[in-house]
Amino acid sequence: MLKLPGDFNPLTIIILIFELLCFIYLIRQRNKRNVFLWVIFIFGWVKQLVFLSQKSLFDWYYWVPQVLLFVPVVIFVLEQKEKKKRWLSLLIVIYIIPMLAFQTVHSIATGNGEWNYRRTIGLFLNQYEKDKNQWIFLEPAGYVPYFSGLKTIDEVGLVDKKVQEEIKKDKPNFWINTVKNRKPKYLLSYDDLFASKNGTYIKVHYKLIKEFRVKDHLKSDNKILEKIYILKPSGTDYNLYERID
Repeated sequence: MLKLPGDFNPLTIIILIFELLCFIYLIRQRNKRNVFLWVIFIFGWVKQLVFLSQKSLFDWYYWVPQVLLFVPVVIFVLEQKEKKKRWLSLLIVIYIIPMLAFQTVHSIATGNGEWNYRRTIGLFLNQYEKDKNQWIFLEPAGYVPYFSGLKTIDEVGLVDKKVQEEIKKDKPNFWINTVKNRKPKYLLSYDDLFASKNGTYIKVHYKLIKEFRVKDHLKSDNKILEKIYILKPSGTDYNLYERID
């Protein structure tokens, strides 16, 4: 998975090179389908580079462009006239089976991270805060605010337009500006906000009420599932703060 610079699986480079070689091999055949190959390949790279330039973190943003970039490999294998079965076998053994195994583990681990971890944070807030007109400022918007029942401000502005306006005005300081201007009752953060650059303000106006840790949600009665959870923990440690003034 190629995402942020310096944060990728080395195997990605090998796959990208093989995709490029297959693409070059196919377009040199001067077939009418080359137009479609060029469109698919260029669109895949442009879409992926846009996400990389914006430092998009979500895996699913990259699924479509990476599937498109793999199209030349599939066509290359299917059009082999000699040793076609060998090429197809290699594709299945080297790529499809490992990817299927990885995606299975990834999906199970992600399901645990969302349902058994982030959902519990939302349920805690649902019981803790009875006034559902209060606001929580966090990232990402999803299971936590949904199950908490609270009004939501998300840090990327997907569910709150005012955050986008703050980003346009002062991107480096949009987070603390939002906190100061809108005074959300709750802050849920990956970081220790007391030790952040805005720590002085946060210490005066907020208190830490609970810490949520991924490692506390890796157990299961099913030993196979537990091994998968431990192998690939899904989620991020959170700190929950409540406004005190």
